[in-house]
Amino acid sequence: METFQSSIRERVLIYDGSKGVMLQKKGLKGNEAAESWNLSKPEEVKHLYNLYKQAGSDVIQTNTFPGNRVTLEKHNLGDETYQINFEGVKLAKEIAGDNTYVAASVGPTGMIMQPAGDLSFDRAYSIFKEQLKACEDAGADIINFETFTDLNELRAAILAAKENTSLPIIASVTFDETGRTMSGNSAEVCALVCESLGVDIVGANCSGGPDSLLEPIKKMSSVVSIPLSVKANAGMPKLVDGQAVYIQTPEEFSSYTKEFVENGVRLIGGCCGTTPEFIRAIKKEIDKIKTPDLELKPSSTIASPFNYLVLSKNKEYSVEKLTFNEENAVEMLKNGDYYSLIRDFKSKDMDCLLIDFDNMSEPFDVWGFTSQISWAIKKPLIIKSQSVEILDQFLRYYPGKVGVIVSDDTSLSISELKHYGALMLNQEFEPITS
Repeated sequence: METFQSSIRERVLIYDGSKGVMLQKKGLKGNEAAESWNLSKPEEVKHLYNLYKQAGSDVIQTNTFPGNRVTLEKHNLGDETYQINFEGVKLAKEIAGDNTYVAASVGPTGMIMQPAGDLSFDRAYSIFKEQLKACEDAGADIINFETFTDLNELRAAILAAKENTSLPIIASVTFDETGRTMSGNSAEVCALVCESLGVDIVGANCSGGPDSLLEPIKKMSSVVSIPLSVKANAGMPKLVDGQAVYIQTPEEFSSYTKEFVENGVRLIGGCCGTTPEFIRAIKKEIDKIKTPDLELKPSSTIASPFNYLVLSKNKEYSVEKLTFNEENAVEMLKNGDYYSLIRDFKSKDMDCLLIDFDNMSEPFDVWGFTSQISWAIKKPLIIKSQSVEILDQFLRYYPGKVGVIVSDDTSLSISELKHYGALMLNQEFEPITS
């Protein structure tokens, strides 16, 4: 079987559908962890995988979506995190055979990232690392991060996958009625940041029905060159006798397939409320469609978690500067007085903010500063530093695509800058293409 990366660029692959709805029909209770069935009822889980394979799925997603330690501990299953994820993948591999890919489903922790919540980047990273190790050990072909609502947390997950596995990565987010994630990230920014980090596919899932994801997919398609994925719900559910019921038909659901494919989608399936019948309906539509070529988009962008800016040569930008070459600014940074440092920039009418750490080498809480500035400053950032430690940590923690001024004193290698998705710039803020 050819690699997933090769397949996804040649044709549209069909994903599977919902796990929870199907397992509920088999007796899964509302207070029960669906992924616990990987251990307690493996034959039921294998049967579900097989239903989707028989329906035409090229990619089967594992029953491990909320399988991180934080979520499992709510069901007193934290100590079984490794085994639950390992078995979820192993069962899928037994059904997949030699002609179907297995994607390990990894969802968010359910916690809120700092500074709004209690979850730090490093803790999020370690939580995902534990789950990802089990999935790769069991033989997963792909890692699928899905239903993320915070680009900051998704970025921690992606780096955990890049640095601890060798698997292709799908990064999928979910949007509310405003067209942004719960944390305010736009579709374009999510796509740009994920692409810069080297994921193989970026996309959208859950949210509402397929109509609700058309616009986010179009926005993603307008800014990135990599394939997209989409997995919508079976419409918006309605309460019937106290239960959520999805009323959209497979035919209504699949009628959006052609438009998704025309806008860069190469992996399409279903999320909440969808069943094998939905996958069969999608397959009928896919069989009628000729896969268009993917379009190359400009890669010279920088992005905050909320906005992006396309940079080009011979163009002037409104750039404000925060420079740490004065003792007062350095002391505020070391003391954690971030508000005083950035308050004058929060309402500035600027294209981007340049943060120049100059030759500063004094230790400070890089995560604390980065998380605060990423929340407060909505415009993209450009940074410069002679300190390898500061540059490395800032790029690691900042949940956007940073522009880095590359000069003779730049301390990170080109490969390290690219690892964090940074865009290399010269002193005139022009992209360096080689």
